[in-house]
Amino acid sequence: MNTLPPSALWLVLVITTVVGYFPSFSGDFQYDDSLTILGNPHLESRQAFFGHLDHMVRPVLHATFLLDLSLYGTDPAGYHLLNLLLHLGSGLLIYRILTSAVMDEHSPVPFWTALLFLIHPIATETVTYISGRASGLMAFLYLLAFFLYLKASEQPENGTLYRLYLSGAVASFLLSIGSKESAVTLPVILLLWDVLIRRRNGPTFRATILCCQSPFWIVLLVAAAWAWSHPRYTALAQFSFEIRPFLDHLLSQIHVVVSAILLCVTPWNQNFDHDLPVFHSLTQWPLPLDLSLLSVTVAACLFSWRRFPLVAFGLAWFFIQLLPTSLIPRNDLLSERNLYLPSIGLFLATVALGSHLVQWVTTIVPSRTLIRSSTVSLAALLVAILCVFTYQRNQLYQDRLLLWSDAVQKSPNKARPHNNLGYAYSLHGDWDHAIEEFRIAARLDPDFILAQQNLRDAYLHHVGRQ
Repeated sequence: MNTLPPSALWLVLVITTVVGYFPSFSGDFQYDDSLTILGNPHLESRQAFFGHLDHMVRPVLHATFLLDLSLYGTDPAGYHLLNLLLHLGSGLLIYRILTSAVMDEHSPVPFWTALLFLIHPIATETVTYISGRASGLMAFLYLLAFFLYLKASEQPENGTLYRLYLSGAVASFLLSIGSKESAVTLPVILLLWDVLIRRRNGPTFRATILCCQSPFWIVLLVAAAWAWSHPRYTALAQFSFEIRPFLDHLLSQIHVVVSAILLCVTPWNQNFDHDLPVFHSLTQWPLPLDLSLLSVTVAACLFSWRRFPLVAFGLAWFFIQLLPTSLIPRNDLLSERNLYLPSIGLFLATVALGSHLVQWVTTIVPSRTLIRSSTVSLAALLVAILCVFTYQRNQLYQDRLLLWSDAVQKSPNKARPHNNLGYAYSLHGDWDHAIEEFRIAARLDPDFILAQQNLRDAYLHHVGRQ
């Protein structure tokens, strides 16, 4: 596969992705979409949008929703188109970025990493759930900034192209922060790339920091100062750190990180509303096992640091990208859309490690052609299986009843999926099942006021009093 010309490889990436995400165009607005897009007062008009900019969070994201509303109104197909284009753009940028790190033009790492990212079903919540665009838009601009930084570093310093590429990279970084705050990791990633992949050290490394990387750190400091003075971010931060004790949150995140890794290996366990426990002690099971698995992963990253830099970079990327959502408490311990950018690191580490393994096998097996053809066949079979999973996962987003039935099946003891399934039943006029789901939600969480209100309203509507 890697012997094909780049244009053919790009075509394979595009066609495979479109096939896997074709059902997304029939997807409906789901969950927060009505509140964050259709019913958002900031998006009623351009005047309203610009009038609310002084206290709006994620203005770049909301600007894209404003554009969608003006073009497509309440037709979700157009919204899905932009989400898919952003996903495709991110995959192609991954391919271009990795080709600059791999000296062997016949290396399979850039292509297979990009293909795995594009077709793996872990991305469906970001791509097919319209409000998941925050992660998709941020990732695209983040990767664009990364790519433009690499292009700038290839140019003579103080040249016109150098300044244009670097300015574009800094602007893209700023826009990515305006799409989702977890983009703040980019300066650390650029630092890691120059140390691990480019092997910069000594005077060369110091010059790179001063000339190329300092603008990104300045943008980061300015964005942090702006967020610190922003009343909305201050309120959100206060709310976040009152959700649960911080130590309990950190302990719980150990299990969350392991669950995230396992989700990439077992995508059939994907769930729109995960029900993960809150931990209070390191001795609670399975935290000791989780901690052991993470220790092995970190050890593998350190072991690969010099011998297999792409493996080490991929694993480090995964952990660094998880830091913002791991350190700041949220109501949901795990949301799959927050794995969108981190998953790139896992895919890169897997493909790079597999490539090294194949190279080692070819040194001890006489028939190299047989080994390579077998490897390509197995990889193609894996992609086909993932494509089927992605296609099936996308079909769930076509109707609230399908999506929340799946969530209830996988999180039977969590109140919110039952409440949302009850709402889906009510939209279908199935009041018996709606009342039953609202009743289960109210029983699972007696403090869930919305479920109690929905149960009352559904009962009154069912008996003809509303």
